[in-house]
Amino acid sequence: MKHDENLVLVEIQDNGIAFITLNRPKAMNALNAALINKFEEAFYKMEDDPAVRAIVIKGAGKFFVAGADIKFFIEKIKEKDFATIISFTRKTSELFLAIENSKKITIAALDGLSLGGGSELALSCQAIVATDKGTMAFPETAIGIFPGLGGMLRLARKTTPALAKYYTFTGRTISASDALELGIVTHLVTADEIQEMITKLVLKEEQKKETPFLPPGRFKGIDTFFSQINYQELIAQDIPADVDTSFAESIIKSIGQKAPVALKLANDIIDMQIGKSNKDAIEIELSHLEEIFSTEDALEGLYSAGKRKPNYTGK
Repeated sequence: MKHDENLVLVEIQDNGIAFITLNRPKAMNALNAALINKFEEAFYKMEDDPAVRAIVIKGAGKFFVAGADIKFFIEKIKEKDFATIISFTRKTSELFLAIENSKKITIAALDGLSLGGGSELALSCQAIVATDKGTMAFPETAIGIFPGLGGMLRLARKTTPALAKYYTFTGRTISASDALELGIVTHLVTADEIQEMITKLVLKEEQKKETPFLPPGRFKGIDTFFSQINYQELIAQDIPADVDTSFAESIIKSIGQKAPVALKLANDIIDMQIGKSNKDAIEIELSHLEEIFSTEDALEGLYSAGKRKPNYTGK
């Protein structure tokens, strides 16, 4: 059976697996207030349905979710309506926490690009089944803001705070194979195998083995670098002699193209979230939203996104 044939599509299979499809394909399924309202309604309906044993979240078309709707942020910044930005972000964050803590099994079907809020949504699910088309990235610091829907927190908890800083500072793409190696993706399958793998996960025929995270292979060097070098040293380009110079230079070049205030706040928030409960850690992000969205760089970054190189002043 199907409901909400508009922004959100819901299908409950005979085996009790409910599929929630975010349906804004022309906008790459970007999150806006209307979509979140419908998504929230659908999720809690499935959460309360005793016939539903698992909730799978997917995006319509070729994309998972390409972040939050930039036009919304630009409009509210120009109006200096930071309260609405905070309200939208809080509502979305609370939905993501509910997905993370659901009594039902929650699974992201990552069969396409995800950016920002989309990657944060995927990370809030209890499992991620991906294809080789599934990617994640956190480009926010390149557009003047920071990931504000728990992405830094969950990435740091699934990997390390150092790796969370690396991906947040650089905005570099996490391929499905990298995400599998890092333990972020539960299973990597072909598009034809997604349904079968989801069913196995729900029926407990295929379970992820929980083991302590240790940065694998080539990620060890990245983790060590961001564990040993603090943010101020990076900005000052004060790099110790025993550090890989070429890697350090590539990082310095990358962050030189990002918004300074956004970088600093991302760095500080990741540090402050260590040791906090997920709910309290989310509050830390929310408490800095007005600070970041009231900067000139936030408007500059969001307005220039996809059009031109932003001109950041650190204000």
